[in-house]
Amino acid sequence: MSRTRRTNPLIYVFASAALLVSSIATTNDESDFMTAQAATASPSSATLTLNISGFEDQQGQVMAALFSSEDSYKNESPLQGKVVKVAGNFVDIEFRKLRLGDYAFKLFHDVNNNGELDVDILGIPSETYYFSNNASDPFSAPEWEEARFSIESGRVTKSISLN
Repeated sequence: MSRTRRTNPLIYVFASAALLVSSIATTNDESDFMTAQAATASPSSATLTLNISGFEDQQGQVMAALFSSEDSYKNESPLQGKVVKVAGNFVDIEFRKLRLGDYAFKLFHDVNNNGELDVDILGIPSETYYFSNNASDPFSAPEWEEARFSIESGRVTKSISLN
């Protein structure tokens, strides 16, 4: 009889967050990205705005990554990454010049500005994180299909409460 080894489901969330941090750091050169995106943008481009509220601590930063395909989501290779300072109870993050289509995002509140999703000794995140559609999975990071949403018009706004 074979035994199945159980893995702590939070390891998947932590690993996803760690990859998110590294992928955001590699997409900081927004001017190169915007130039490349403009060259390939269709006449129907859109803007996605994330209205984020419910910060337990009104300090630190929000780190967010936007993905445009299932492969990029799985491989932690975002289309755009943003880091925005938290200076109150509300933060807006804008992703511009997007083609119409399917997207997903991941974000977390980096309270202490260390660029990492902090965890406790059991590996449980101690900073708030969020996946698009409020997707969650008790055993791993949510799949693309759970987090995916469509942008079908020029301007889409998603309201997110972290509490």
